[in-house]
Amino acid sequence: VWVAIAVLAAAACDTEIAPPLSVVGTGALQGLVFFDASEDGIFDPSDGDSAIGGLGIAIQERGTGQTFAGGTVQSGPDGRFSLASVPIGTHDMLIDTLTVPAGVSVCQNPLQISIYLGETQTQNVQGRPGCLITIAEAKDLAQGAFVVVRGIVTSSPGQVDASRTFIEDATAGALVFSSALDGLGIDIGDQIEIGGTNGAFSGDFQFVNVTLRNLVPDVATPQPRLVTTAEIAGSGATFTHPIQGAFIRVEKAELVAQFGSGTLNIQNGQIDDGSGATIIRVDDGVANRNELTNLFTVGKCYNFQGFGANFAGAGQIFLRSMDAADMEEVSCT
Repeated sequence: VWVAIAVLAAAACDTEIAPPLSVVGTGALQGLVFFDASEDGIFDPSDGDSAIGGLGIAIQERGTGQTFAGGTVQSGPDGRFSLASVPIGTHDMLIDTLTVPAGVSVCQNPLQISIYLGETQTQNVQGRPGCLITIAEAKDLAQGAFVVVRGIVTSSPGQVDASRTFIEDATAGALVFSSALDGLGIDIGDQIEIGGTNGAFSGDFQFVNVTLRNLVPDVATPQPRLVTTAEIAGSGATFTHPIQGAFIRVEKAELVAQFGSGTLNIQNGQIDDGSGATIIRVDDGVANRNELTNLFTVGKCYNFQGFGANFAGAGQIFLRSMDAADMEEVSCT
């Protein structure tokens, strides 16, 4: 009995691990490569979708970058492809980006596929107009680049001025200059996803030629970034500056030059919180330009909320509204 126990104890302490069970075999893979114009995941030529031929595909051992023998294929003119004798298991399906047509984006690359013994798996490849990126990444791209971004609405369409909406994500804020968002019920705090192109007017960044891709109501309450008037004034050199397009707030800013006075535009005044002066602009969606001299008094101080912007490199704040949260007269002391 004691001998049997000793043998069992020795076996339990054996540090050698048995090799994993290895299953050898193959399956097959097929699929369709297409441009998904409506981005619904369904190939439908009547919806503007089209097959993509000549797209290069490689099946690789997951995480290694090593392509299996015989694991490359190109889609045919009808967009279809097939591979026989693919090793079973979960692999990376890598798209050759050099074979992706201009104007088409493959947003997930590589794709993960699972091949089962003796079975044929189907994995389609969807090309899209663009892939979701951050607003900061979009600002780094060339003017005219098509982008897809998502952000919280910080100013609803037309609130600041006609065809103007402001959005912000965790990386940056930006102006959306388009009438395409008007009349869709978009409100502050909603999350929208848009496709559009990078643009600029006198150095002020904006998304133009916009289409709405998705709308999720009441996602977050935008909170402004507290800044000084001097910081606003110094932010206009580049639209990648964190203040540009962002929802911002200045406090105890004195109106030091009346709207339209001197060389100022009739919709521009000058404010200073003691750090240095900057321009405040009030557009038509906020107040009648001819009434601004009656609404604001030189020598009085205000808390303002709005958006960082610039004109020809001069930093400005665009007032969001005349509501108490955005424009409040306060003591200068």
